[in-house]
Amino acid sequence: MTWQGTEVVHVVAMDKNRCIGKGNALPWHISADLKHFKAITQGGVVIMGRKTLESMGRALPNRVNWIITRDTEWQFDGVKVAHTIEDAMNGALTDAQHAEKASLFIIGGGEIFTQTLAIADRLELTHVDLDVQGDAHYPQISEDFKKVNSEQQIDEKSNVSFEFATYQK
Repeated sequence: MTWQGTEVVHVVAMDKNRCIGKGNALPWHISADLKHFKAITQGGVVIMGRKTLESMGRALPNRVNWIITRDTEWQFDGVKVAHTIEDAMNGALTDAQHAEKASLFIIGGGEIFTQTLAIADRLELTHVDLDVQGDAHYPQISEDFKKVNSEQQIDEKSNVSFEFATYQK
């Protein structure tokens, strides 16, 4: 199921209990995961919620940044703003087609992932071997998705093990 001919990809890191955030921040720092995220999304079109952007503090460079917020007065330098998932998806689709990109990347947060999982074609997940008591979670992955690639690693600084996994619908 592509969004009008364009692949929809979720890119997210989560712990054993699908936690993706705590206090509006990533609950871990894994350098290889940040590099992996950058490699996947670089030069592309990303969609995220306002809180996700604010947790990063800046628009992601070398990407078109679409932000979803209900606040009609909200603005932020270097981003495009939409007030519904559908408006963000349509705007991002236009940008992706203009740039001849085959994919749109949804990068958070929990509410945005929940609202878009049904239209996702691929999931690029980092499974972090931690149990964090966070406040943002990734939705349950349906059986429609099958793991097609997996790579186990251990972070040298924190000694935390993690897995890069690709799921395809």
